Amino acid sequence: MLLEKIEYHSSVDQAEWDRLALSLGGSFFHCYAYATLETNRERGTIPIFVKAFAPNGECVGIAVCIVSSPRLWPFSRLCKTAVVGALPATKEGYSELEPAMMHVLEKNLRAQGVFQLEICSYESPNSVKVLPTVSDTRTDRVEFYLDLSLPMDDIWKTFKSTRRNDIRKAEKLGVESRCENTVEGVHQLYGFQTESLQRRGIQFDPLYVQAQRLQASILATQRARLFVSYRDGIAVNAGLFGLFGGRAYYLASGSSRDGYKCCGPAHLVWAAIQTLKSEGATTLNLGGVDGPIEQEPGKKSGLYNFKNDFGGKVIPQPKGLKTVSWCGAKLNSGLNLSREIVGARLF
Repeated sequence: MLLEKIEYHSSVDQAEWDRLALSLGGSFFHCYAYATLETNRERGTIPIFVKAFAPNGECVGIAVCIVSSPRLWPFSRLCKTAVVGALPATKEGYSELEPAMMHVLEKNLRAQGVFQLEICSYESPNSVKVLPTVSDTRTDRVEFYLDLSLPMDDIWKTFKSTRRNDIRKAEKLGVESRCENTVEGVHQLYGFQTESLQRRGIQFDPLYVQAQRLQASILATQRARLFVSYRDGIAVNAGLFGLFGGRAYYLASGSSRDGYKCCGPAHLVWAAIQTLKSEGATTLNLGGVDGPIEQEPGKKSGLYNFKNDFGGKVIPQPKGLKTVSWCGAKLNSGLNLSREIVGARLF
């Protein structure tokens, strides 16, 4: 399939874009709500909606790219970074069109002052084949796909005994998990994310997206579901699931210590499976974990085991990084040094 041209838009009509994404088999990472979510994470970020056209004028591929820029010139001109959440969604899953789109997109980003492109392959079936052709480096990563088209009893049977026992334990301890697409639920999520990451020594800013914006951009528009688990009326953990085209994706989660003790996270996923299936979702991707598809038992992380024990299909979905401007990369090194000396606020 020949690629005639590519168009780049900083804004599009939400309904029209989502219809196009749906027709091309796009995932949550191609829809309008994803672009809104990512550009609300921090200042200085803008979305780029990418359309690829065949010679007959038909749109045969789309992608969403998020560009971030420092504050001060000339860094704001030459030290931009870009992230593609998923490889392009293309007509009939045409894999050769994906690298063609990425190469043209790279040239456009370089002209805009982007020096580094991060290429993720969330929900990207051709990632193993395409990513080596469009990135300098590759990091192994896997995702865990659950088939929600199966009867509920069969889904339950695919769980490993450890996961079924966790859910039973949570129920005996009185854990209740329910969907709460509210601003209050978002605050719960941010709080549990912060607590979970801090326990692992990772600093996390819970205000990277205002709760009201998140609720309005993807929860109120039915592009996501937020679940919160309670025990004795007290929230103990929360999880956020993106939803598009009948496919759900586990986006974010967090738990208190009490939540882990009463197996709240496992119970929350089980509640989400039942709700999402009842709403017509056919697959649930439990999200990614760094590492190869087959890991030695001693090298598997707790997160890997947690997701793997739900019995889904493990699929390689690597990520890559590419330097598109060495001049910008060197200038960015100076930027990082200035940040260490002066402080990050000015930049």
